[in-house]
Amino acid sequence: MENINWGKILEQATNSDKKLSIKLLGDSITHGEGGTGFCQDGAHIVAEFSRNPNGFCWAKMFKEYLEEKYNCVVTNNACTGTTIDFTIENFNILVDESDDLILCTIGTNNRHQYKNEGEKKTREELWESVYNNILHLNKLFEERNKLVVFVANIPSSLENEMDGEDYWRILHMPDINEIYKKAQEKAGFKFISMYDLFSMYMKENNETLDQLLCDGIHPNDKGYKVIFELLIKTLGL
Repeated sequence: MENINWGKILEQATNSDKKLSIKLLGDSITHGEGGTGFCQDGAHIVAEFSRNPNGFCWAKMFKEYLEEKYNCVVTNNACTGTTIDFTIENFNILVDESDDLILCTIGTNNRHQYKNEGEKKTREELWESVYNNILHLNKLFEERNKLVVFVANIPSSLENEMDGEDYWRILHMPDINEIYKKAQEKAGFKFISMYDLFSMYMKENNETLDQLLCDGIHPNDKGYKVIFELLIKTLGL
């Protein structure tokens, strides 16, 4: 895992007149689905998605903690159900020129292929596609000189890793974790394996996914608190 310390960057900005702009990107686990009070009743983000300003989630805790402690503003542009492809396609809307630090937690919804999207891809084909899209997304950040940290998301239940009525679950959360690691080896971007950290937390604290997830994929309030605490520690905050 790359040495990451946002704390030093934020502390250096403490006496500056300019607030650092921090952007959160991701899917439903960053948007806050599953936490108490989740509701898209805030400001519009993109397409049909709006912010979840009051629901309990790691992103809300992260925003409140950083904005109270440091001279910064945190904006959550995560959109439920979206993929790496969606982030690439809407990059110029989701990412602003003024963004200084970006935490990108996308990839959970890249595990499957909808059955109405044509012939089923092989595991190798989808793996390669996800890998290349991660590299493509990182290239977009590099071209705009953005300081980004990619995050591979938490484990999901065995039931969640199965096929659905309208999709094939071709890849799984351990695959997404490994693909990010391979892409990080190739491109050298900053990376946090929340998958590994969350798994380690469960082992060390003798807790199960059922205790930390509300539906096999989205954290409950306790699970979101764990993610928040692990991120704060890993980012040196």
